[in-house]
Amino acid sequence: MRNKIRFTLIALMWAVVLLEAYAMMARAQSTAGSKQVGVRNNRTVQTVTTNADLTGGGTEGQIPKWTGAATLGDSVIREDKFGRIGIGTAAPTSKLTVHGMIETTLGGIKFPDGTVQTTAALSGGGGVSIPLLLNGDVFLAPVLKVTNLSGVGAEITGGLGGKTGLVVVGGLNLGSPAGIGITASGGGALGPGGIGGIGMFVSGGTSELNTGGIAIYAQRGTRKDVNPAFDGYAGYFSGNVQITGNLAKGGGSFKIDHPLDPENKYLYHSFIESPDMMNIYNGNITTDASGQAVVELPSYFEALNRDFRYQLSVIGTFAQAIVAEEISNNRFTIKTSAPGVKVSWQVTGVRQDAYANKHRIPVEELKNENERGHYLYPELFNQPEEKSIEWANHPELMQRLKEQREQTNPKPRRNQ
Repeated sequence: MRNKIRFTLIALMWAVVLLEAYAMMARAQSTAGSKQVGVRNNRTVQTVTTNADLTGGGTEGQIPKWTGAATLGDSVIREDKFGRIGIGTAAPTSKLTVHGMIETTLGGIKFPDGTVQTTAALSGGGGVSIPLLLNGDVFLAPVLKVTNLSGVGAEITGGLGGKTGLVVVGGLNLGSPAGIGITASGGGALGPGGIGGIGMFVSGGTSELNTGGIAIYAQRGTRKDVNPAFDGYAGYFSGNVQITGNLAKGGGSFKIDHPLDPENKYLYHSFIESPDMMNIYNGNITTDASGQAVVELPSYFEALNRDFRYQLSVIGTFAQAIVAEEISNNRFTIKTSAPGVKVSWQVTGVRQDAYANKHRIPVEELKNENERGHYLYPELFNQPEEKSIEWANHPELMQRLKEQREQTNPKPRRNQ
């Protein structure tokens, strides 16, 4: 019996010893683990403290970052309650909003259609795809807006072979009016000596051996039924217009509200035409007791004019009137066969100023080789529009305009 009790006590003693040893080993492993938890890879071992108390503060919604070995703080990344991420901003407005420059050093940017943009340069070999198509549905803002505070906002050049640099078409409208193709305005000038900017500056192209290009070519708009009475204007100027060169036209007139019915009618008067660059002066004068009268002309008259011509008409009585002395010192003398005769006079002169002498208008001129066989108004000679001067000088442009016109205004079908 004593041997059994002795064996039991020895077994209990060893059990206590083993339990104490296991406890000591567990404490040792726990202490070693609290000092170092290893995350191993092929290169480095990263140590993270696990038993120390974390310190630091943060902002709701702001993604935290380690600011020390045991300290957390705010990063520059924020996520709002809608899942929108902001970098450098506390108020993201999209899935990702970045306040600042974004840099990609490899790979570029991939778009939803699978295309990758590696550069912002416009080129056929890389970068933005050509053609560049910008589509939008924005009411109060443009789809494309270009601003350059230090220079030209946008520069567009057509390709080799006479390609067009820019084609602009106004938007369609079910009502009236349709959209404007181009709207341009000059910049505002600040300060008392500032002059407003030019709304549109246009220059025709140069030519080495032929005619230079036209700065602005404008065509009138037409109606579907091709009724000339309802054609639009090729140009409309609201305000004064100055032309420093010669003006060539098929006809001309003034157009005003009719003096007798301004609400319902217009009044036209045609220009007076002449093969000469002619100025006209006229007036009325009454001869004195000796039947003479001296007509005083403007002080610049003889400097401006040459080749004078006279017309005299007596008014109110039967009498004869002659030019007794021709123009000299900007005056001429009229003589009537009776005293006190009222005379209506008219004098014309041909301009001889520096501009007129340098740019005398030719009365007759041969068409150049390119324009021969073509007409200013082919329809008046029962010729097709392809026989016009415009077609002779700009066949590609006229062909494109014709195709656009036919697409917009298809010809009506004939009854079968």
